[in-house]
Amino acid sequence: MAVSTIIDVTRDFNADALVKLDVSGWDYIVVQLVSPTGTVTFSSTNDSGAVQGVIDGNASTAINFIATQGTNLNSGAATTTLAASGLVRFASIGSFLQLSGADLVTCTKILIQLYKIN
Repeated sequence: MAVSTIIDVTRDFNADALVKLDVSGWDYIVVQLVSPTGTVTFSSTNDSGAVQGVIDGNASTAINFIATQGTNLNSGAATTTLAASGLVRFASIGSFLQLSGADLVTCTKILIQLYKIN
């Protein structure tokens, strides 16, 4: 049996072309972009920005993101960006996923589906 949840991050992303999510504990992630106005880049990190003995760190404090490769579900090609409507599947990435865009890219909708296989 599998468990999944869908998160709509459209409003957060459109505010400043950036969203960070804690995806630790999930087996894979599918990101759906609808009508982006530019290129959205996918990055990941394990660095929560924690300061030992001071703060634990979380998605909002996460740092040191690097491009992460997913599979474009339309073409089957590996990708680290998407500039059109589509779905990208990620497996085995770091603890945090970041979607970012230059020049205040916006999207009509961004849905993140998180899957856990039991």
